[in-house]
Amino acid sequence: MRRALVARRDRVFADARHHGRSGLSNRRIRNRPARCEASDSSSSSDVDLGSGVAYSEYIRDAAGISPPAELGALAAVLRAQGAALVAPNDRGAIHPLCVPLARRADGSTVALMISPAGDNTVQVVSVAPDGFSLGLLAKTCRDYVHKAIVEEEAADGDSAEVAEAAGAIGASLHEPGAFHTLGKELPVYLTLRVGKFPDVMEQLARRHLDKGDEQSALVTCDLYKATFEGWGRPHWYLSQVYADAGRHEEARDAARFALTDCQWSTAGAPLEQLLERCGWGGQSVDETKAFIETRRGPAAEQFDGPKSDEQLAAEEAAVLLDKVYAGEMRLGEITQRLAKCYMDSDNGALAKLVMSSISI
Repeated sequence: MRRALVARRDRVFADARHHGRSGLSNRRIRNRPARCEASDSSSSSDVDLGSGVAYSEYIRDAAGISPPAELGALAAVLRAQGAALVAPNDRGAIHPLCVPLARRADGSTVALMISPAGDNTVQVVSVAPDGFSLGLLAKTCRDYVHKAIVEEEAADGDSAEVAEAAGAIGASLHEPGAFHTLGKELPVYLTLRVGKFPDVMEQLARRHLDKGDEQSALVTCDLYKATFEGWGRPHWYLSQVYADAGRHEEARDAARFALTDCQWSTAGAPLEQLLERCGWGGQSVDETKAFIETRRGPAAEQFDGPKSDEQLAAEEAAVLLDKVYAGEMRLGEITQRLAKCYMDSDNGALAKLVMSSISI
């Protein structure tokens, strides 16, 4: 089985090198701000970007998954919101599981993040100017488009640029005037009629806190965590709520979940601040991971069984990503090793995606 995996890995690496060249220098590192350039609307490549064709083809070829049907509408909506569309292979300086879509004026990049769980799903994320800190914008392209249309309508302006850009997809999602007809506040409307979003969940929790209803705020935070499982930000937000209430032990425990159960780059907080809240300040990634492992207890392996080679490879991949986020390694230093980890964890699609970010 191991020889078969190695042979399969080598085939994936070779295929990725052939098809996935980004044209960017491999020397670009994550802490260099990303470019934000306007697209040339007269070029054929820009037509492909605006229609979503280029993104769909790239995701299909590089990640081996079927692109979302709403991807073209998403690209058009991002452009209508003022973001500059960028080529999907412009990946040399951002998180290796992300495919960029557009750059905003603040230097952040809107991207599709391919799920590391190997379930062929993508989420719409914001990648900070450092190239690695992630914020979840929407669980699906469909949700992002729908939310953008409603937010435009709620702004009470005369503009309908976003709705028009969304085209038939947008018309199928939202009936013009529906927001005002229902008469609910925007966060409530979005939650009832569109979907759940991290920023909206935090707004709802804050509304409860502003009214002095701490219990309802904590219930909302529990729903927030359950809805966005695997993301560190909900745990950090809950930690902040506890800290503001003077419940420091609970704040510490909530913060620890952002490091023990989630990719560190998804916490939405400065790492130093997060580690201090956890009581793990001044430790390296390896030291923190070792300490977390000891918390499983001396009898953990007896109950859980020994870890398989696939599990160990997946854990190593997570450590590599955390080390880049912590500044202990550069993105270019982990790429091939990260791809090998995904290959060894029986996730060849992610291995190919990672290798496709390399410029040769």
